[in-house]
Amino acid sequence: MSDTPKHFKQEINYGKLFNIILSRWYWVAFTLLIALGGAYTYLWYTPKTYSTSTFLKFEEKQPNLSNSVSLAPLSRSYTNKILSESWTFKSRKVIQEAVNHIDWTVSYFLDGRIRTSNLYPNKPFEVHILKQDSVFYNKPLEIKPQSKSFILSYDGHDQTYNYGQPIQIPGIAFYITSKKTLSQGSTYLIKFNYKSEFYGRMAANLTISEAAKFSNIANVSKTDENAYFAADALNAIIKVYLSQDLNNKSQSAKQIIDFIDTQLDQLSNSVKLSGEKLQSFKQSNNFFDLSSNASAALAEVTKLETASRTADIQLLQLEQLQKQFLKNDQTISLNFNLDGTVDPMLSNLLTQWNNLIQERISLSSTYKENAKPIVDLDNKLHIIKSAAEENIKSSINRIKQLKGFNQSELHKAYATLQTMPSQERQLFGLQRDYNINDKIYSFLSEKKLEAQISKASIMADASSIDAAMPNLNPISPVTTAVWRFAIVLGIISGIGLIFLARMLNPYIYDKETIESISSTPIIGVIRHFPVKVDENNTQILTTLQPKSVFAESVRSVRTNLSFVASEKQSKVIFISSEIAGEGKSFVSINLASSLALIDKKVIIVAADLRRSKVHRTFNIKGKEGLSTYLAHKNSLDDIIHHTKQENMDLIVAGQNPPNPAELMYSPRLLEMVAELRKRYDYILFDTAPIGLVSDALPLIPYCDINLFVIRTGISKLSAAEIPDRISHEHELKNTYIVLNDYRPEVLYSTYYNTKYQDNYAGYYYANHSGNSYGYYMEDGDAKKKWWKFWDK
Repeated sequence: MSDTPKHFKQEINYGKLFNIILSRWYWVAFTLLIALGGAYTYLWYTPKTYSTSTFLKFEEKQPNLSNSVSLAPLSRSYTNKILSESWTFKSRKVIQEAVNHIDWTVSYFLDGRIRTSNLYPNKPFEVHILKQDSVFYNKPLEIKPQSKSFILSYDGHDQTYNYGQPIQIPGIAFYITSKKTLSQGSTYLIKFNYKSEFYGRMAANLTISEAAKFSNIANVSKTDENAYFAADALNAIIKVYLSQDLNNKSQSAKQIIDFIDTQLDQLSNSVKLSGEKLQSFKQSNNFFDLSSNASAALAEVTKLETASRTADIQLLQLEQLQKQFLKNDQTISLNFNLDGTVDPMLSNLLTQWNNLIQERISLSSTYKENAKPIVDLDNKLHIIKSAAEENIKSSINRIKQLKGFNQSELHKAYATLQTMPSQERQLFGLQRDYNINDKIYSFLSEKKLEAQISKASIMADASSIDAAMPNLNPISPVTTAVWRFAIVLGIISGIGLIFLARMLNPYIYDKETIESISSTPIIGVIRHFPVKVDENNTQILTTLQPKSVFAESVRSVRTNLSFVASEKQSKVIFISSEIAGEGKSFVSINLASSLALIDKKVIIVAADLRRSKVHRTFNIKGKEGLSTYLAHKNSLDDIIHHTKQENMDLIVAGQNPPNPAELMYSPRLLEMVAELRKRYDYILFDTAPIGLVSDALPLIPYCDINLFVIRTGISKLSAAEIPDRISHEHELKNTYIVLNDYRPEVLYSTYYNTKYQDNYAGYYYANHSGNSYGYYMEDGDAKKKWWKFWDK
């Protein structure tokens, strides 16, 4: 592209931009129809997905931690609480138990022409299972209702059954009862399910998250292709989760009750047997009461023996705690505290231990065992375990010391009994056994009642705010969004197709395109001639239809030429193009004809010595021409042919020489130009295409005006760069472009306007925009389209 400054600027014309799109509106309509058809098909064939949700409230707990052990704070935000509980909420144990709370045994479907619809929870008929093996037929069975019966089909078997009639298929026996009148044209499917088939469906697309930041409300949701199943599944999972959470919280009380029941079972027979022995002794010996001294000794012995037996139970409890700590991977429960002998510090340590164990379970689903969060938790657990083990050892030693002291006191009490009569000592022993067993039994019964009350008062950490309800508005696909996307996609695709066609177009269609590429001025725009022109251009078109738009456009070029090299009495015009077929000969002939009509003496020189066809236009068959003149075979007068049009002569190319490029460097060419200047007002050289051969270049320095022809739809974008390059290389001043065969092609036209500046007005272009319909009637141009509302 030339570096010559341009005398114009180009601005976007949004009206033209709109008209470009409007010119191929049917492309946009086509892509829009395709997009809408795709959207309709997508919506028709894609199963809808529904989502239902509800809320869980987590109650805040503030464990009373002891300050005796220094650890990182264990109070977790509700964000962490909800995150950790999400693993429990979606655990396999919860999911498997939740399946028991939905109707999973038989699935019912409606077989449509496009897709099969799951009818859950509706049942068009009822299937009653009579017998079912562990392995049974698990594929869909096709049922076609008849008037009073139905046809059952599976694996190629078709058989008609009455409602209520037993049916036997592999692994299962059942019968069907009709709930209502079924359409005989419908086809239903039933499928007997394995329970395990629903595990994945129950767990799929199940989420739990914070309803609001830093709140204790969690949003739980479930997505499924059936809105009712999603709601039922979510309610079942929540129910099981809350139940298991409650069971986990009451596990400690349950362990206490189980532990006491074991002790009571052992004491029950002892109490009964000792009571029977005491009663039998009193009746047989007629001896019912002890002396006052013996009664006092009995009270002391009973107290000491009871304390000793209670110490044994406490030691058993602490030994169980030691065993639980040895496993190192589970929550630990303190059964119960007898008379406050268990250190409260141990209870706090157990609370910390259990919280950290639950947190570790949650983190293990995300991190590997050697990850830093897991390692940090293990370090905290190790500290708690060490502190708990020391506390348990200290408690065991303390209880053993107390038990030893009680044993020494018992020996002293028993020593006082040696002075009693034999019969009183026997009654004392029987009464002692009964009192100890009865007191321990009563004490354990009281503790069991306390544990049962405690268990009954335990509440789950979470509670359901509302039951999940089916949401019948699908979340996917969203109909309005799909239609909206299809419309936008269709329109954008159509517009994109239009601009893709423009982008791939390599040809020139209007003067604005030329002006955007080349700095060479455009001296004229010759309109397309609507009537078919014969191959040899035997019609001189400006004389054939002098009132046509085409003729006026040629006249505009003629007018503009009069302002170029105006100081010259005779003007030599060089006419060429990039390649053949761009109409340089066509322009030469019609421009010469137009000049002749205003009484200018004009001669056309066919300077294309390779394949000139100008002689055919004028039906000249002679061999004498430019080539023979340059070869010194003829004189100038010998090669000048007069045409039928007044004031217009012609020099044909002559015989095809073997060396046309070299022949054009002949000195006789300059002599011929000088002589023609004396005889004619305009000498038009119709040359060979300078984009293909160099034959015409020697002629350029002799010419006053250089016209470069560019043809609409034929010349490529690169053609517009050639005039700049030629002008720069040969230091030419009067180089101009003629846009030939112009016809409005909106699709490939530019979407900007040229605005001249620096007092540069450009050249006059006759009817370039095609806005004179009804004036040039000979053209037969169509009526102006209603949407072309601008004229720039």
